[in-house]
Amino acid sequence: MKKQEYIQIKALDLRELSARAKNLRTEIANLTLDKNMKKLKDLKMVSKKKKELAQVLTVMKQKELLIELEIKVQEDKSNKSVIASEAKQSKSGENINKIATSSDVRRSPRNDKKKRSSKV
Repeated sequence: MKKQEYIQIKALDLRELSARAKNLRTEIANLTLDKNMKKLKDLKMVSKKKKELAQVLTVMKQKELLIELEIKVQEDKSNKSVIASEAKQSKSGENINKIATSSDVRRSPRNDKKKRSSKV
């Protein structure tokens, strides 16, 4: 596969990529049958098609992960904007909750175990 063909694969959307992957799988199956029946003259064709299929599947996975990442980023932005608006409202008139510092936190007394005399 040439570089130009790889660039064309990257330009395809997910539906076209899945259709291309399906076609490549059928081509690989047919080429394998031809190879086993000794009809295939170019024996490297099977490995070339497998490589092309791997590249198509890789681009598909990259696009799927990119879509998932974009959704997460949008959700994070919306969550941050909600938090920021709540913070502005709390500063404008409502009481701001204090963060407990080490001097504010009281420790519970330790439960000291009484030493028992052991009788042997």
